[in-house]
Amino acid sequence: MLKLKDTLKNRCNNNSRTKNSILNISSGIVGRILSIALNFAVRTVFIYTLGKEYLGINGLFSSILTMLSLTELGFGTAINYKLYKPLAENDEKRVRMLMKFYKQAYRVVGLVIFSLGICLIPTLPFLIKDYGSLQVLGINATLIFLLHILRSTSSYLFFAYRSAVMRANQQQYILDLIGYVVTILTNITKIIVLVFWGDFVIYTATVIVFNVIQNLVNAIIAKWYYPQFFEKENENLSKKEIWELLKDCGALFVYKVNFVITKSVGNTVISAFIGLTSVALYSNYYLFYTTINGLFDKVYSAVKASAGNLFATETLEKQYSFFQVMNFLSAILFGTAGAAVAVCADELITAWIGSSYVIKQPFAILVGLEILSHGLRMNLAQVRNLTGAFRQMWFRPIIGVLINVGISVWLVHIYGIYSIFIGMLTADILTTFLVDPRIIHTYSFNNYRPVSEYYMKNLLYVGLLFAVCALDIWLSGLIIVNRSWLSVVFHGLLVVITVPSLFLFLFWKTNECQYLVNIAGGILKKKIKFN
Repeated sequence: MLKLKDTLKNRCNNNSRTKNSILNISSGIVGRILSIALNFAVRTVFIYTLGKEYLGINGLFSSILTMLSLTELGFGTAINYKLYKPLAENDEKRVRMLMKFYKQAYRVVGLVIFSLGICLIPTLPFLIKDYGSLQVLGINATLIFLLHILRSTSSYLFFAYRSAVMRANQQQYILDLIGYVVTILTNITKIIVLVFWGDFVIYTATVIVFNVIQNLVNAIIAKWYYPQFFEKENENLSKKEIWELLKDCGALFVYKVNFVITKSVGNTVISAFIGLTSVALYSNYYLFYTTINGLFDKVYSAVKASAGNLFATETLEKQYSFFQVMNFLSAILFGTAGAAVAVCADELITAWIGSSYVIKQPFAILVGLEILSHGLRMNLAQVRNLTGAFRQMWFRPIIGVLINVGISVWLVHIYGIYSIFIGMLTADILTTFLVDPRIIHTYSFNNYRPVSEYYMKNLLYVGLLFAVCALDIWLSGLIIVNRSWLSVVFHGLLVVITVPSLFLFLFWKTNECQYLVNIAGGILKKKIKFN
C-alpha cells in the first residue's frame, strides 16, 4: 500500500505543469458531462413527481444558503494562494501551520452559517410570496430550510479543508474522480427516492448524507497522500501573518459578495416580487447557465495549481502569455456555449419538459451573453487570485452589487423576469470589464503590455461572436427539423461547428491559437501511439 502511494505521488511530482493540467481538465470535463446528464435526469424526475412549487422552493433556499456562504470570507482562496510557494519549496512546517489555521477558520465559519441560518427562519414568510399556498399544499418550509442549512454547514464541519493541499499541489483530478463517483451514487439515490417515495424531505436528507461522505473520503485520501502535512503542529502563524491573511480575506469577501449576490439575486427577487412558479421557470434557464459555466470552469480549476506554480517561478513574459492563451480559450469555449444557449435553449426546454416552461426570447439570448461574460471574467479572476491582487480592486465588487441588485429590482416591475440578466450584464460591463483589466495589467503584470491591447482584442472577440450568433439564429429559423430533439441536436451542431471554425480561421497565426493547437496535437499524437 505504501509503495502504491509513493508511486502515485512521485508520478504526480514528476509530471509537467502541462501534463498535470491536462489530467485535471480531462477528469474534470468527462466527469462533469456525466454529472450533467445525471442532474438533468434527476431534475426531470423531480419536475414530474413534485412539481413547480417544490422546484421553486428548492431554488430559493439554495440561493439563500449560497448568500450565507459569504461568511466563508474567502479563506479558501487566500489559503490556496499562500500554499503554492511552500508546496513548491517542500516547506512542510509552513504547510502545517497554514492548514492548522484553515481548520480553525472553517469550523468557525460552519458554526456562523448555522447560527445565521437559524436566525433567518422567522423571515421565510417575507421571502416567499406564495408562503400561504405552501402551507395549504402541506409543504413544511421550515423543515426543508433546516435541512438546507445542515447541507451547507456539513462542508465546513467535516474536514473539507484538508483537500486544499491536493488542489494546490496539482492533484484536482483525484478529487474529481472521487466526487464523480459520489455524484453518481447521490443522483441514483435521488431518483429512487423520488420515484418510490416522492418525498422532498428524504430527497434533501440524501444530499446531506452523501455530501458528508464525500468530504470524509477526500479528507482520508488527502491524509493518506500527505500525512506529514496533518501531523500535530504546535507553532501558529504569527499575528502579522494572520493579519495579512485577514486583510486578503476581507478583500476577497467583497468579491465573494459580488459573486454570491449575482448568483442568488435572481431567485430571491423573483420569489419576492413575482412568485415561486416563475422561480421554477427561471431556474431551468439558470440551470443551463450554471451547468455550462460549471463544465468549462473545470478548465480553470484544473490549471489553477499549475498556473500558481508558473506564476510563482516563471518570467513575466510567460505569465502574460498564459493570460492571453486562457483569454482566447475562454472566448471560444464560453462564446460557443453562449451562442448555443441563445439558439437552442427554448427548443431544448420544449423537447425536455414542454413549452409551458419556456420564457420567450430574448431571455435565452441574455443568458447566452451572461455565459460569455462569465468566461471572460473567469480569466481576470484567476490572474487576480494567482498574483494576490486582492486589495487593489476591493471597491469594484461593491459597486457591481449595487448596480446589479438596483437594476434587477427597479426593472422587475417593467420587464419582469428579464430584469435579472439585464442587471447582471449591466453590472459586468460597468464594473468588471472597466476596472479589472486595468488593475491586473498594472499590479499583476507591471504594465508589461498596454491594457488597450486587451480591450481591443476582446472587443474583436465579442463582435465576431455577435455576428456568428446572429447568423446561426437566422439559419436555425430557416432550417427547421420537425422532430424536436433532432432539431436541438442539429441546431446545436450548427453552433458548435461555426463558432470555433471562425475563430481558428481568423486567428490561426496568433501565438494563442498556435499554442492551443500544439497542445491538442501533442495529445492526439500520444493517443495514437497509445492505441
